[in-house]
Amino acid sequence: MVEMESLQILIAHSNSETLQLIRKAVLKQGHQIMGAVQTGEEIIQACASQLPDIVISGVRMPDIDGIRALTLIGKETPVPGIIVTPKSDLELVETAALDHIMAWLVEPIRMVDLGPAILLVHRRAAEFADLRKENQDLRVALNDRKIIEQAKGILMKTAGLDEGTAFRQLQKIASRKRTKLVEIAQAIITAEGAFDLIQDG
Repeated sequence: MVEMESLQILIAHSNSETLQLIRKAVLKQGHQIMGAVQTGEEIIQACASQLPDIVISGVRMPDIDGIRALTLIGKETPVPGIIVTPKSDLELVETAALDHIMAWLVEPIRMVDLGPAILLVHRRAAEFADLRKENQDLRVALNDRKIIEQAKGILMKTAGLDEGTAFRQLQKIASRKRTKLVEIAQAIITAEGAFDLIQDG
C-alpha cells in the first residue's frame, strides 16, 4: 500500500447523504476535511479563504455547478479537483477538459475508489506544479538573457569592447557589488536611457 501525506480536502455536494458519505470516505483515508459545503458559491468562498489540497465536488449545485466553480477558482489559482457525478452527467464532465479536474467518480461512489483517486490527483497536481515552475523559470531566464545581451551591446558600443570582454565586465561589476548580473545589466540599460533623455532635452 502506498503511503501519502494527510491532505486538506474541501468536499462539496448538494445532496446531504452523499456529502456525508464523501466525508466518511475521506476521513477513513486519513485526510482532513477543510470544509463541507453544498453550493458552488460556497466552494469559491472557501477556496478564497484557504486553498485546499484537493476539492471533491458534485456537479449539480443549487447555484453554480461544481465544474464552473472550479473553473472560476482556476482563473486565479488552479486547485486540483475530483468530480463526483451521476452517470447521466458523465459526458458533461468528460468534455470539461480542465487541467485541474484530474479525476471523476461515478455515483454512487465506493470508498475503495476514493483513495486511489485522491492519490492519483495529488501526484498529477504535483507534476503540474513542477511544470508550471519550470515554465516560469524558463521565461525568467529568457528575459534575463535579453537584458544582459542588451547591456553587453551598450558596453560594446560605448566602451569599444568586444562581446566577451563586455560580458566579463558585467560579471566583475556584479561580483564587486555583490548583486545579480541581471540587476547590473538593467542598471546599465536604465542609465543609458536617462543619458539619452538628457541629450534629447
